[in-house]
Amino acid sequence: MKRFYFLMAVGFFFFSQYTFSQQLKINQSQQIKDLMEVKKEFAKQEKTYQIQIYNGNISEANEQIKRAASKFSYPCSLTFETPNYKVRIGMFRTRLEAEKALTKVKGSYPAAFVIAPY
Repeated sequence: MKRFYFLMAVGFFFFSQYTFSQQLKINQSQQIKDLMEVKKEFAKQEKTYQIQIYNGNISEANEQIKRAASKFSYPCSLTFETPNYKVRIGMFRTRLEAEKALTKVKGSYPAAFVIAPY
């Protein structure tokens, strides 16, 4: 009998969560959406510091980018500058932020260094 009441309570809980979640509606001004788009465009143009962790061939660069992505929470990017591929991590606004992150990265990549924005 206790089991029956327990199952009824759990069933009621899930049913009530489902019905209440369907009624939620968020009203957001169009101006907020427009401002978010402007911010995204501005962020794309903003110059940031990065940490370069690898320079070499494409196969090793792909392995290093996978390894770095799993090891660190920084965004990773792969660029090509003739004749080498470069793996860079992070998007830091100041050199100080990049240098702080570099101390963490140096444990896994001793030859890593900070790249200034260009």
